[in-house]
Amino acid sequence: MKESLGSALSLILRIYRSLIDKSVDSEIPVRLRAKRLVGTVQDDPFDCWMQNEIRAALPKYFEVVHSGPLTTPDLVVRDRKSGLIVGLEVKKLIRQANGRAPRGMTIDYNSCLPCGSTLVKVGDETVVIPCFYFFALLSHDSTRIVSSILLDGDFLNYDFNLHKESKYSNYTEYNHGPYGEGSIRHRKMYTYPNPLNDRIGAFFLRHIVVAKKIDFDRSADPKCRFTEQIVRTDKYGNSFYYYLDDELRCKCSSEGELQTLTGIFEACKVRKPKERVAAMPVLERL
Repeated sequence: MKESLGSALSLILRIYRSLIDKSVDSEIPVRLRAKRLVGTVQDDPFDCWMQNEIRAALPKYFEVVHSGPLTTPDLVVRDRKSGLIVGLEVKKLIRQANGRAPRGMTIDYNSCLPCGSTLVKVGDETVVIPCFYFFALLSHDSTRIVSSILLDGDFLNYDFNLHKESKYSNYTEYNHGPYGEGSIRHRKMYTYPNPLNDRIGAFFLRHIVVAKKIDFDRSADPKCRFTEQIVRTDKYGNSFYYYLDDELRCKCSSEGELQTLTGIFEACKVRKPKERVAAMPVLERL
């Protein structure tokens, strides 16, 4: 291995390969600590498991920092030799007993919407770093990862300004109510596409990396196994190309033979706002 992994994608590929090397019958075993041992309700044993796995996969001169509850991204990885810093947001779902993935076409992004770039503090300096997302679908008993996606955050949203606005848009209003003793916490909840949805056949029950075509081309990594390319077209008509790397599959298609996928999250666009109705008890008439 070179002195430094060189790029965010190279680092992500190193993490990806360390995970799939552990796979048994296309599933990655996990051992999670008991929930009752977690210090806060926001802390997740899976995040801690992922942190330990990354530490084990990387050389000693890399540090892996858990950001803490309600902070994006969940994990920050830094190469102390090159200065490379990469964020990793961890999203976990547990498979239902019937084999389906929970949630629909979207998943919650608490307080901050996803993006391929994010902010961290290095000392007193604020630094913009690349950010990837690790989506994991666990078996019903939470002992195995049955589906995983390491995803460039720009695949979900490339608008960094929108991301920054979301980080600072929450606030609390005090002096509420007739006695002035209440408060309102204005905390936004964003719902963006859920790549773990079982209706997305290109992703479901696979272990893959999805990143920009141009980044894969620059890395020229001979171990990559591209099976599909995905075209993401925004509402302004711009098209962005991504490769899907599946290294548990033996065959690597040439660029001309790659299956091209479009409109992968199209169902998210047809959602309609629902009228909110105040819920209250209903009694029969006397």
